[in-house]
Amino acid sequence: ILVTGGGGSIGSELCRQISKFKPKKLYILDIYENNAYELELELKDQFPEIQYDVIIASVRDTKRITNLFKALKPQIIFHAAAHKHVPLIEANPREAIKNNIYGSCNVIKAAIESEAEKMVLISTDKAVNPTNVMGATKRFAEMLVQGYNQQRKTELVAIIVRNVLG
Repeated sequence: ILVTGGGGSIGSELCRQISKFKPKKLYILDIYENNAYELELELKDQFPEIQYDVIIASVRDTKRITNLFKALKPQIIFHAAAHKHVPLIEANPREAIKNNIYGSCNVIKAAIESEAEKMVLISTDKAVNPTNVMGATKRFAEMLVQGYNQQRKTELVAIIVRNVLG
């Protein structure tokens, strides 16, 4: 199993929950090394029987993501890498487009090319009738999932995660 944005708030919790099911191997992919490293230490302590690999990479890097997915051959991919803080995204819309749209497209295409069984986009309730840049970029990513899912063997799905506490 591979989780993009694995060191983030949603991605790290996904990794914790996935670990409870004892996957053969869990790849934690994130651009920010500190959170990913701390998560790896936590998971190795709580679930020592599972193999973990932390991969430092950006979903924006098409070639790196494509090559990684081809080499690792993940069975299931959870795509949680995203810019999500509305005020910051409103001030930096181009970064949201690069990350939330182009990055998602890279993950979708790499999942298909590596013949993953399933790719799950983690979206947000802000993508439903979006009123801000963040919601619009996540809605666009959902539409990419819908479009690519109609013509491929890899199952592509999007799920909506609402704000969480703790």
